[in-house]
Amino acid sequence: MKKKEELSRLPDTELEIMKVVWNNENNLSTSEIKEQLEIKRAWNISALQTLLNRLIERGFLQSYKEGKNRFYIASVEEASYLALENRLFLNKVNNNSLTKLVASLYDSRAISENDLDELAAYIRCKTGGEG
Repeated sequence: MKKKEELSRLPDTELEIMKVVWNNENNLSTSEIKEQLEIKRAWNISALQTLLNRLIERGFLQSYKEGKNRFYIASVEEASYLALENRLFLNKVNNNSLTKLVASLYDSRAISENDLDELAAYIRCKTGGEG
């Protein structure tokens, strides 16, 4: 697996592909990836192959050939990538302030009182407070 420090942010189309790979326990062929992506919109097979090759070059995927099919395996764990995206977002939009982020989400009604209660319970649990 690729180290967290070496990760770079993915363009949206490449992230869509990675989500399909991450959401499946089995290694997927090009046609299986295309089939799952096409639930949302049509995909051109040559464009998909180009993006899959780019993900291999960037170290996010590995592939192997079995018969006529090429199969893909994630080289980066989803949790590692999400941690990178969350850090970048927090820094870019909220100046590294989790309080500003939560306040903004609450003030815009994107999260509820219940969500805040769950967050408080999570923080208490992780910091050794009573939960």
